Amino acid sequence: MLKKEKSKEIFNKIFNNSLAKGSITYSLSSIINSAIPFLLLPILTRILTPSDYGIVSIYSILISIFSIFIGINLQGAINREYFNKAVDFKTYVFNCLAITIISFFIVSIICTIFSNDIFLLTKFPSEYIWTVLLASLFLQFLAFLLSIYQAQKKAVKFSAFQISQTVINVTLSIALVVVLKKGWQGRIYANLIAAVSIGAVALLILIFKYIRAKISIKYIIRSLKFGVPLIPHAVGGLLISFFSRLVIANTLGLADTGLYTAALQIATILSIIEDSFNRAYAPWLYEKLNLNNDAVKLKIVKFTYLYFILVFIFALILGISSPYLVKILLGKDFSKSAPIIRWIAIGAAFNGMYYMVTNYIFYAYKTHILAAITITCGLINIPLTIILTKANGAIGAGQAYAISYMLFFILTWILSNRVFKMPWKLWKAKTFNS
Repeated sequence: MLKKEKSKEIFNKIFNNSLAKGSITYSLSSIINSAIPFLLLPILTRILTPSDYGIVSIYSILISIFSIFIGINLQGAINREYFNKAVDFKTYVFNCLAITIISFFIVSIICTIFSNDIFLLTKFPSEYIWTVLLASLFLQFLAFLLSIYQAQKKAVKFSAFQISQTVINVTLSIALVVVLKKGWQGRIYANLIAAVSIGAVALLILIFKYIRAKISIKYIIRSLKFGVPLIPHAVGGLLISFFSRLVIANTLGLADTGLYTAALQIATILSIIEDSFNRAYAPWLYEKLNLNNDAVKLKIVKFTYLYFILVFIFALILGISSPYLVKILLGKDFSKSAPIIRWIAIGAAFNGMYYMVTNYIFYAYKTHILAAITITCGLINIPLTIILTKANGAIGAGQAYAISYMLFFILTWILSNRVFKMPWKLWKAKTFNS
């Protein structure tokens, strides 16, 4: 009876804690949000050809690229300024929206002028560029609202919007691609309709609850000072994550791009677990670091090393089982994806390890360091991907992916320990001084 009462007490403490509830909600949301499109994968890869899937892949890359320059990382600025009592928050949000809309028109004009060059570089049909631009804009409206919900600790509303967008996207994809046989165009239109519909709802909520229509040059400058310096960090991350697909598209063709992208999505099994864990782990870590206790820091380091081992074992299991996963999830047309998965899984393992050390940089308020690291690794990734892709095909791109994330992890680990000391050398732990 006592054990039962104690267990109930512990349960209530955990679930009455806003931080714990938020962490659990975000983790479940991340898993569901990532799992839904993953479950769609076996359907799409049996209907779309590798070339079709390659076009869809390039479409996703372009949305990520355009979103950087349309949104200018202003969702982060909104999240940060929510806690600044000296700022008229509603006016600030309005000016961020104004900047985003102006950026959208500037990027649209540039894309119109260089549409043929974009096609030559990406192999994405230029007549569909407008779908990328429109989806990117409305996704920024959603990102603004989600940033506010995150600042307000409204994890349930945050998760509901994320999952709703994914459900609409997947439902329309099945309708347009599977039922109506619209091919890769159907997948793109499904994504566009989902982005515009959810983005429009987000914009209406922003208009009626979170903005005051007043132009402020001070707030425009303030928001740009926050967002613009983060562009190199975002671009550097894209160079590591997406550049390989552009290289494959130009070097090997869209079919191999489709094979690589399918392998990448299989490997996201590991990424989903890592990302979900980190959403819960980061706030827990910050709470423990606030104790400034050497014994606690030592336990954190030991746990981190255990995590490193476990995530690598999982990556190896994923690599070994890749032929069976491809057969079940992708079908025979994507059988060549299996060896690519092994390398991407290793890269995903290093990415998970990166999460465990980058949190110290955020804790120490030294986020500018990340821009230098991502740009460095991104620039190294460019020649590495080109060389290995030409030598080993799409498998070479997977190898470059793994090496780049290994370098990303090592550099972040070294620099994070410079800004926040932890007892990583366990044999010297007894003499560790914080």
